[in-house]
Amino acid sequence: MNRAELKLEAKNQLRHNWGWAISIGFVMTLFVGFFFARPVVNGSLKTVNSVNDVMGTGSIDSLFKPAFWAGQLGPDTGLTFIGSFFMLSMVVTFLHFARGERLGFFKGIFSAFTDGRFVPEFLNYLCGYIFQFLWSLLLVIPGLIKSYSYAMTPYIVNDLVESGQEVHATTAITASRQLMNGHKWELFVLNLSFIGWYLLSVLTLGIGYIWLVPYEQTTKANFYRRLAGDRYLKK
Repeated sequence: MNRAELKLEAKNQLRHNWGWAISIGFVMTLFVGFFFARPVVNGSLKTVNSVNDVMGTGSIDSLFKPAFWAGQLGPDTGLTFIGSFFMLSMVVTFLHFARGERLGFFKGIFSAFTDGRFVPEFLNYLCGYIFQFLWSLLLVIPGLIKSYSYAMTPYIVNDLVESGQEVHATTAITASRQLMNGHKWELFVLNLSFIGWYLLSVLTLGIGYIWLVPYEQTTKANFYRRLAGDRYLKK
């Protein structure tokens, strides 16, 4: 899968939609940071990384800090988990956007909770969170590999729900493992290709994240689209 094509497609999709995309990402990260993390700004960015990690997309920060995989156990683990689940709305919203559907502002922010997605998204997210943490206990490499196996879970849940199929607690996790067979390295390298953006975001005291978050989310949604097509949208 050509990384340059995926990123160029994302840029073209965002060209006349930056205002909408930035508002979705900015409001969600601030909301989650305010209610579920402290301090607000650093907590928001950590939550963005957490949702990337638990859904298997391995944030740049966590690639070099494996202790953060699947959520670091501690006094704030519960809040981080809840905040990270809330951020799945951004994953769902940018998947719809990558397919040409721009959700309304409020529906976009709460998309993981609407249209019958909440229970299956939550159950698969919870199981993925637990499985990934357990795998990470077996040393770094198994945890990293499994994190990428689960990468497409929230996207698959969205598609299965939209097609009216029954989704159990591990349905999408199993489908993601099968879908990512032979493609984990591609996603890993795609993640690394954003390292320049992450460095720029740090150098600008976090301002760069305003553009990075929607750009990265749109690119990864396109990765899923290319990989899965419409196979999970068919009954």
